[in-house]
Amino acid sequence: MARFPISNKNISNIEAIITGSDYKHIVKVLRLKPGDKVLLFDETSFEHVGKIVEINKTDIRVEILTSSKVNVESDTRITLLQGIPKGSKMDFIIEKATELGVTSIVPVVTERSQVRETNKALRWQRIAMEASKQCGRVAAPKIHEVIGFDDCGIYCNGSDLRLICYEHCKSKLSDYIKNTSRPPINVIIFIGPEGGFSESEINLAAEWGFSAVGLGPRILRTETASVVAVALIQHILGDV
Repeated sequence: MARFPISNKNISNIEAIITGSDYKHIVKVLRLKPGDKVLLFDETSFEHVGKIVEINKTDIRVEILTSSKVNVESDTRITLLQGIPKGSKMDFIIEKATELGVTSIVPVVTERSQVRETNKALRWQRIAMEASKQCGRVAAPKIHEVIGFDDCGIYCNGSDLRLICYEHCKSKLSDYIKNTSRPPINVIIFIGPEGGFSESEINLAAEWGFSAVGLGPRILRTETASVVAVALIQHILGDV
């Protein structure tokens, strides 16, 4: 059954209205017809099984058959600060971080970033939404606008644990989390681009309350490091 996001404002009693890109996907790609069923999910963690009753020129009217509260979001709120990598690696990182339950992703231009400017924020948000549809999440992570390294301190407020991955650090991320006095709820993990972080960036992050941690004796690619770091956090604190 095809799965689509739906805003609460587009739900009234037992009827939902689908518009925009999902309308086009249903009509032109999936070629669904009246009588076909769809699965809708809203921002309040409800899923709705619905039946298409009418396809108009700009919207689709769906009769909601059943609704149920689902609990697929992680109790650990993870913000991923990600140094922007080259090519399509960021697409991969956003997709996999979404599948692993990350709450928000902040693309960062660092000292060693080879990509200095980009206008891909909307594209990355669409990737996060598509990944949410596929993996059964009811809330896609928020993809923030690109910021510079010096502005990353603004994301520290309200976080219980701040970690920055550094290849020269011998303290393992997994050991560090296991040794925390109480399980953190709001975690920030900072991953560098190709080439990692400079020493000055590590020092500045320390002033913001970040602890440097490693991911083992081997140097990982940035897209590997992001997936491994989030998966470790979710394994120890969350639901993986």
